[in-house]
Amino acid sequence: MRHLWVIGFFLFVFSCSQSSSDKERAIEDSSETETPVEEENPSRDTGDTPSTPEDSQRTEWQNPDLVLDLLGDLSGKIVADIGAGSGYFSFKIARRAEKVIALDIDPRALDYIKEQIEIVGEWSKNIEPRLTPADVPNLLDEEVDLVLIVNTYGFIPSKEDYLPRVLNGIKPGGKLVIVDFKSGNIPVGPSDQFKVETSKVIGTLRQAGFKRMRKDEESLQYQYIITAEK
Repeated sequence: MRHLWVIGFFLFVFSCSQSSSDKERAIEDSSETETPVEEENPSRDTGDTPSTPEDSQRTEWQNPDLVLDLLGDLSGKIVADIGAGSGYFSFKIARRAEKVIALDIDPRALDYIKEQIEIVGEWSKNIEPRLTPADVPNLLDEEVDLVLIVNTYGFIPSKEDYLPRVLNGIKPGGKLVIVDFKSGNIPVGPSDQFKVETSKVIGTLRQAGFKRMRKDEESLQYQYIITAEK
């Protein structure tokens, strides 16, 4: 296993740049809810999601709206964004969910999220930045309804140990969504050594105890999407 600080370096740099270098980390529009946050903060619908460092280069190929729609109705739900980086998805999810736990191994990424929360105001206060070790998801048992892992799966050490812990953190009937890079020569993402084929991902999910796995290799140009249920 690589030293955790090496993994942390890869994860943080990639989360903040999303370019094609091997040193980069390969690892939502609003809707109405009836939660107290929504009622107290109508600005959640104004489209003022903060820009993150990778926004300008990432949004076109990432197609975040498609990914968010796959998550389904998040009203009243708690979502864990594993490998949150600068909060690219965390702030988008915050407009739809009751709470977002933004998990990352680098405190600098979480400090950036905290700064953005203070800048954009009350509607984003449902984001909880949470530091986590690289090999532990740092979720309480049955703490969340859904886990999202974007551009991070390939960097997780000992996935056979990690995914059962993710499963334990999901409530009964909850869901896991993994979005990661396809193999081959593509202009974004890390080198192939940090990519995992869908068949292997699904096999590891099944071994961990997840059910009803589905893969989508067509909707995104450079990435696949795998969903699984508890």
